Amino acid sequence: MKYFIKCNNCNHLNELKSEYMVLCEVCGTKMDNNFTQWRQRHPGATFDNYLQMVAIAENQIPPEPPKRKMDIFKSKSLKKNTLIVLITVLSASVGGWLGKEAVGAVKNSKKTTTQILDRQWMKKGYGEKNSLTLESPWELNPTSKISFPEEVKQIIEKIETFESPENKNEFLKVAVNILTYKPQAGVLNMQGAADGTMNGVKNQPGITNFLYDEQPYSVNSIPGFIQKGSYSANGFNYEFTSIGLIRELVYWQIMIILKKDDKTAQKAAQRIVKSISI
Repeated sequence: MKYFIKCNNCNHLNELKSEYMVLCEVCGTKMDNNFTQWRQRHPGATFDNYLQMVAIAENQIPPEPPKRKMDIFKSKSLKKNTLIVLITVLSASVGGWLGKEAVGAVKNSKKTTTQILDRQWMKKGYGEKNSLTLESPWELNPTSKISFPEEVKQIIEKIETFESPENKNEFLKVAVNILTYKPQAGVLNMQGAADGTMNGVKNQPGITNFLYDEQPYSVNSIPGFIQKGSYSANGFNYEFTSIGLIRELVYWQIMIILKKDDKTAQKAAQRIVKSISI
């Protein structure tokens, strides 16, 4: 039996695939009726209790009358707002994935030794035609760990994601995402991308004390934004830098997360940022 909870923001019925589901898969909003918050109001209650008392069972959902599928790109009244929401949700998926990955990767790391700065770094291009180049202590590997809602996929032509290798990233986590949108997407919404990334990180379970600053930024005259901030999770403090750049239908995102107050890791992160070229 499948169970669902309704988003209090957009009313979408989200299938409950685990007890840790917090964000609506369509609009990216944190749902007030998620299991984590409900259990705080009902100490001792189980996930099964939650399913019976709060969730909507599959057989309780009335069948919808058949209706013609709407193409958002043919509806001018919906296109602009829908695209902003989809771009925000997409960025939230990326930010949420990296926030979760980074906590697991660097939480047990020790202070970074200065040897990481002295050894030979690798300068490499990533994406189709090596569109983005950066310098790092190791080569970033392609990954397909990020999953996106079906609604988001209809505006994406291509997704390329790279991350620092799991066996060498003890002191910081680095990810590069290159997204090519379909022509129907029109002008990409930069603020939607910026807000979505931060929502994805801060809405991960267990994250507190989330603070960040956002400023305009550019690389090789390509406009974008840079976000720097910090947060706490599982008893550890982290800091991050997130950069987003947009040219026509391509969106480049670079994100670096490390343990707070690790001075050597901070220098490594700054060096990576300075090396970015498109």
